[in-house]
Amino acid sequence: MIGFGGAAALDIESMARYWSQDAENYGNIIQDELASFRVEAWQKLLREKMLADTHRVLDLGCGPAFFSIILAKMGLEVTAVDCSEGMLAQARHLIEMAGVSVDLQQMDINQLNFAAGSFDAIVSRNVTWTLSNPWQVYEECRRLLRPGGRLLLFDANWNMPLYDEDMASRAEDRRQECLRQYGDALETADEVTEPFDPMQLPLSGTKRPYWDVELLRSMGFGEVHAEFDLTERLWDEKEQLLYGETPMFGVFATKF
Repeated sequence: MIGFGGAAALDIESMARYWSQDAENYGNIIQDELASFRVEAWQKLLREKMLADTHRVLDLGCGPAFFSIILAKMGLEVTAVDCSEGMLAQARHLIEMAGVSVDLQQMDINQLNFAAGSFDAIVSRNVTWTLSNPWQVYEECRRLLRPGGRLLLFDANWNMPLYDEDMASRAEDRRQECLRQYGDALETADEVTEPFDPMQLPLSGTKRPYWDVELLRSMGFGEVHAEFDLTERLWDEKEQLLYGETPMFGVFATKF
């Protein structure tokens, strides 16, 4: 089993408070995304990666429910979980606005209160980098998927510039150019005060998705593969400029 030595785990209560403080900001971002090309782009990609007989889907770390809403609009039965009450409040609001049905639950994704084999697919976006125990969460995903079920993970090496000075310099150049062209750089909310050190997170300095692919294979998942750069399909020009040093990747696996 792949693991990390000496990584300080962040407790779930601290993480929940941190994300709740920035929830309104994220809710506004997701509301904009739901009114953009991203809905169709993501739905097309999800259809490509999920099996044709997919019905029950778990949105893992749902945040303000972007995936939950677009999956429900695809006619799927969606369960969504998040540890942050602030994020869930945003999710409830946007789900109601969208007029869809989602089973929304507050839960620690390290210990999910569902029966084994409950889901045909598990999806997440921009979640796994935040995990204190990613290997434990991946084990939970394996438990919760039915045989033949699919795991779809979308993320980026968001914190890698903290470990690479050249990358950090290029990322700052991109941020300055974004400010010049667009007048802002998608900053987080000013009122976030909960202490949060991203270098405590075990995946912050890990080269992904190589790590994910190796771990999932070691767990017994099959058909494991990664797509290293999905930005052309999923991001607008501003996002591509600002976050181009850390492109979004996808990791896909099947429970055998």
